[in-house]
Amino acid sequence: MFWLLIGILAYFFLALSSLGDKIFLKGKQDPKTYVFYVGLLSGLVIFIIPFINCNSISIWPLLEGVIYIVALYTMYFALDRFEVSVVMPILGGLQVVFIFFLSIIFFQIKEVSLRNIIALFALIIGTFLISFDKSKAKIKSKELLFCTFSAFLFALDFILTKQVFNTHSFFEGLVYMRLTSFFIVFLFLLNKDFRRNIFKIKNKNNKKLIFIFAQTAGAIGILLQSYAISLASVFNLAILNALKGVQYVFLLILTFLISTLYSNVLKENFTKRNLILKVVSILIIAIGIALLTI
Repeated sequence: MFWLLIGILAYFFLALSSLGDKIFLKGKQDPKTYVFYVGLLSGLVIFIIPFINCNSISIWPLLEGVIYIVALYTMYFALDRFEVSVVMPILGGLQVVFIFFLSIIFFQIKEVSLRNIIALFALIIGTFLISFDKSKAKIKSKELLFCTFSAFLFALDFILTKQVFNTHSFFEGLVYMRLTSFFIVFLFLLNKDFRRNIFKIKNKNNKKLIFIFAQTAGAIGILLQSYAISLASVFNLAILNALKGVQYVFLLILTFLISTLYSNVLKENFTKRNLILKVVSILIIAIGIALLTI
C-alpha cells in the first residue's frame, strides 16, 4: 500500500499548487499563457537525463505528453469560462469513472474486489460533495459537455501514464513525457498575437512569486503522483485518482486558514451549512481510505 501513502502526499502538494493557482488566476490570466508556462517548466526534467539510461522511446510517452497539455488547456479554459463550483465536481467525479472503464478496456481487467468498488464510490461521492457549491453551481448543457470532455482527457492521460511506466523505467518515462510537453507548448508561439503577449504578463512581483510557488508545488505533486501511478496496480488506478478528494480536504483547510489569517490575499465565505457539507464529505473520503487500508 506504499502507493497510497505516496498518492496522499502527492495530493497535499497539488493542494498547495491549487491554492497558488486560485490566488494567481484571480487576475484572469489567459489559459493558453498559463499552460505555456506550465509546459515550459516541464523542461526542467533535462537535469535528470545525466542520471538515467535513455533507451529507445515508444509512442506512449509522446502521446501522453500531447494529451497532458491538451487536458490542461481544456481545464484552465473551463475554469476561466465557467464557475469553479461547476467545473471541479464534474472533473472530480467523471474522471474517476472514465479511468475505471478505460483501465478495464485498456488493461483487460476481469476482476475487481467488492471492497475496492465500495471504496471507489465513497471517494467519488466525497470528492463530488467537497467540491460542490449549491449556491453557485448552475450546470448548463454546454458546460457539462465541455467538462466531460476535459475529464475524459485527464482520465486518458492517467491511463497513458501507467502504460508509459509499464514500458519504461520511472525516470526514463518521466523525462520522455515531460520533454514532449515542453516541446508541444512551443507550438503556441506560432500564433503571432500569443508570441507578442507571452512575455508581457502584467503582474506584481508577489503574484510572480505565487506563480513560481504554485508551479514548484505542482511539479513535486505531479512527480509524486507519477511515482504512485508507477507503483499502483492497474486495479487501483481509478482509486488512486479518486484520492483527489484528499486534495480538496487539504485545499479546504489551507483556504480556510488563508481566508482567516490573510483575508487580503484570499477571501472565501464559509457558511455553517457549507462547512457541515464539507465535514460530511471528509468523513466519506476517510471511510473510502479506511476501506483501502484494512
